[in-house]
Amino acid sequence: MAAHGVLLIGGNRTHLEGYARGFATDPRCRVVAVADESGLPDYRSGLNRLLASELGVPYIDGLDAALRRDDIDVVCMCADVERRGRVATRCAEAGKHIYLDKPLAGSVEDARRIADAVEKASVLAQMFSNINGPWEQRARKAVREGAVGDLLGVHSDMLMAKGRPGTAPYTGRRRKEAPSPDRWTFVEAKRELLDMGVYSVSTALWLAGARASSVYATTANYFFAEHARLDIEDFGTITMELENGTVATATGGRIGWTSHPRAGLRRVVLAGTRGALTFTDSDPHVKVFSDEPPFEMPPVHPWDPMAMWSSTQREVRPRPKNQWLPIEEFTQEADIRAFLDCLDRRSEPEMNARVSVHHIEVIMAAYRSAASGKPVTIG
Repeated sequence: MAAHGVLLIGGNRTHLEGYARGFATDPRCRVVAVADESGLPDYRSGLNRLLASELGVPYIDGLDAALRRDDIDVVCMCADVERRGRVATRCAEAGKHIYLDKPLAGSVEDARRIADAVEKASVLAQMFSNINGPWEQRARKAVREGAVGDLLGVHSDMLMAKGRPGTAPYTGRRRKEAPSPDRWTFVEAKRELLDMGVYSVSTALWLAGARASSVYATTANYFFAEHARLDIEDFGTITMELENGTVATATGGRIGWTSHPRAGLRRVVLAGTRGALTFTDSDPHVKVFSDEPPFEMPPVHPWDPMAMWSSTQREVRPRPKNQWLPIEEFTQEADIRAFLDCLDRRSEPEMNARVSVHHIEVIMAAYRSAASGKPVTIG
């Protein structure tokens, strides 16, 4: 019998499309229901109900009724970024362990609120990240074994190769960043410094084993008309001075279907007193030569021009990129397994809620830096 009853908060066109299958296929788990807050727009509640139907489980309209169920031990939370502070807090207060979508929240205050509630309730929580990927585990091993000597710097990239690039209009002037963005959820695009940058920031700080003390960042619009119309960035860079003297740099962005032979550039570079090492999710890999037609950019889905969601991409059916096949490929299931292992051992996840708060502190400081053009100190 499955040890963990799982409640899913969210629906299609969120990362719950993948997380749900990860929990459903683990023999330790049983997906009990999909739920969310009452009074949501029809668009969001309809997508939530659609996922519940696909999974063959009930949809519960309202969190209180769902969280009162004693057959639910774990919540996988993919509420809109703007709602994550209050939704995750309610889950923790109900005594449920939480698997948290990235980013943790859209403000430092909401992130701290989540971590405080998790600690007060003595539940376990983990934010999704790449640290359980094989290439990042190899990088961690190299740091621990001193393969580059004393670590001086870490660089991390997360650049997603999806969307139709080359459509951003050239204006001849640099876009002005907002110091405190207040909206994160859009249908057609995302703020990529937050959405992709959280992966690279969390990786760099995890490998360096230190917190950031100051941040300098830039944001830009290089690739997509969708981002330009919304006045949100499609690319960002962050330089961090860390408390232990190490320097860390990170990129986060979306760079288009044809920019990479696989899903995009996920890379870690370690620099130390004895040299440098590079790790990517695509190495080692096999190059395939065949008469299969080369990749072509798929049609643009009107509700998903950036190709963010598997449910919409099933409709346009992009041709798979099969010319470059990694030997080891990281999946969301690997991170979910690591979380379930922590539940089984009752041990604190490495990417827990409190650790993840600092990543939001860094990224919010990065927006202020990009807006001012100056470094920002993190208190």
